[in-house]
Amino acid sequence: MAIQLEPADNTNWREMIALRLREGQEKFVAPPVRSLAMCYVRAWGDEYDYLPFVIRDDDAVVGYVTLVCDPKSADDYWIDDIMIDASQQGRGYGRIALDLVLRLIAGKYPRCEKIRLTCYRSNVNAEALYLSVGFVKTGRLTPEFSEPEYALSGAPLEKFRNR
Repeated sequence: MAIQLEPADNTNWREMIALRLREGQEKFVAPPVRSLAMCYVRAWGDEYDYLPFVIRDDDAVVGYVTLVCDPKSADDYWIDDIMIDASQQGRGYGRIALDLVLRLIAGKYPRCEKIRLTCYRSNVNAEALYLSVGFVKTGRLTPEFSEPEYALSGAPLEKFRNR
């Protein structure tokens, strides 16, 4: 595998919006076209950096991720959406992509002390992945979805900064 994050742009956005989830997973993550639109319109405010990426393995786009980060903050860094195409799930792409995303945020934003995300209660595979790399439940529900918020901070975050 030669997994990499590639900024979403005019050369790959069609591949990004062609990605699909398995039946029953549709509520776990925004469709790629919606995620791109939210970045384009700067939905969460102008203070944020919006970073949409495709997840590529050699010639194939296998997933996507969008990040929303406030570079002036210590704790407002979000993995907004992360998705692996239905045909590619179960091959380790999610774990590798998450590792790349965490290293990217930790390396690009020296002020970052916490990375957050939402994980639906019924998305047990994603929850297991997030917990395995050091995310913990914050005890809060995200206002938009009323689903649990998870955060990565402290030593578990620092291990990604030092890679």
